[in-house]
Amino acid sequence: MVSHRIIMTVFAPAAIALAFAASAAEAQSPRAAEDHHKRGLALVQQGELDRAIAEFDNALELNPRLADVWCNRGIAYNSKGDLDHAMADLSRAIALDPRHSIAHYTRGVIFKSRGESDRAMADFNRAIEINRRFGEAYTNRGKIRYDRGDMDGALADYDKAIKYGAESLARISSGSYLVSASNPILAMAYNNRGVVYRDKGDMKRALADFSRAIEADPRLARAYSNRSTVLLHGRDARGAVADLDRALMLDLQLSEAWNNRGLIRLGAGDTDAALADFDRAIEIDPRSFEARLNRGSVSHDKGRFEEAIADYDQAIGLAPHDKRAWFNRGNSRFSKGDYSGAAADFTRAIELDPRHAISYVNRGNARRASGDLAVAMNDYNQALIIDPRCALAFLNRGIGYLQEGREAEAQRDFNQCLKIDPTLRLELEAVVEEARRRLRGVGG
Repeated sequence: MVSHRIIMTVFAPAAIALAFAASAAEAQSPRAAEDHHKRGLALVQQGELDRAIAEFDNALELNPRLADVWCNRGIAYNSKGDLDHAMADLSRAIALDPRHSIAHYTRGVIFKSRGESDRAMADFNRAIEINRRFGEAYTNRGKIRYDRGDMDGALADYDKAIKYGAESLARISSGSYLVSASNPILAMAYNNRGVVYRDKGDMKRALADFSRAIEADPRLARAYSNRSTVLLHGRDARGAVADLDRALMLDLQLSEAWNNRGLIRLGAGDTDAALADFDRAIEIDPRSFEARLNRGSVSHDKGRFEEAIADYDQAIGLAPHDKRAWFNRGNSRFSKGDYSGAAADFTRAIELDPRHAISYVNRGNARRASGDLAVAMNDYNQALIIDPRCALAFLNRGIGYLQEGREAEAQRDFNQCLKIDPTLRLELEAVVEEARRRLRGVGG
């Protein structure tokens, strides 16, 4: 019996670009309030967040209607990880000045970090309505669109982020803005657009964008990690390894870089080193779907099916609508003899992607192993309707014909299998011999 090899793909999620900014104190503010505000801004730049918040407190005691101070204090609280206070301050800034684009933008970033994408999208939309040249808002809105599968919408937003990035409000600091120099607008916009191009299969443009991201910010570890996947696709393993080494030198906590290096090591046949990299990726980010999927495949290949299934269970919990985890878990369940469980998983994979011919083949194998040959043959037939050149469907349907005693049809399918994929000859001969041996045993 044949089950298709587990699919492994690389995906490096694009990051949200954060930028801290707020406008100058209102002209009518008392001089003392403005002085406290400016001292608070300077302290934030120095990383003295508690002292900065105290200065903002003093400014607001003197003039509680300064929307910019509320915004900047909210940003400082956000930097400390105190999201409740940050949200309260940013909402107060918006109440005082509904056209405060930075407050809308920063609140949107927090909503996004909490998984409230609809509310984040509303704030990013509002920030863009107020300031049509707000590069960071386009970058973050593009990320939400990407996460929702709207590739064209994401691409349009990243195009605008790149166009307006150099002029973005958060970058034209006059000394009264909080600017994040560690997260350049253009670098993140190029990086995120590169991810879209890569997912669309346009590797040339993806490579160019990741390279531009690195030029804009040579310390953006994620861009090196992403570029490595494109280089690997182009069979430049040495260049890919160099990029991953650089990414990990810049950020040892970048889960995706460990995952991607694991894939390179796996491709080189070093499964133990690959497994160590996938372990590290999951240790850093237990919610890494790709690392779970990849570690599961290594465990499967090592015959550690329970461990593989455990990783696929986690992967399904993280991305229940991604067919790969269901398909892979079905393979592992099949290999450990759980044919009904395998058939159920392949059925779910088919529901998620009705055009995936191999899912029908593997479900047919599980059903045939359970003794339901007639239904299995229907699955092989359906696989060939979807993909008339599916060699594995011919191979396994041929075995079904053997079991039914239809020798001529079986040989015809075996010949067609080898015509499509001659590399399957040894596997076919072994499987057919096993099938004939079992049939002889039953007949005896």
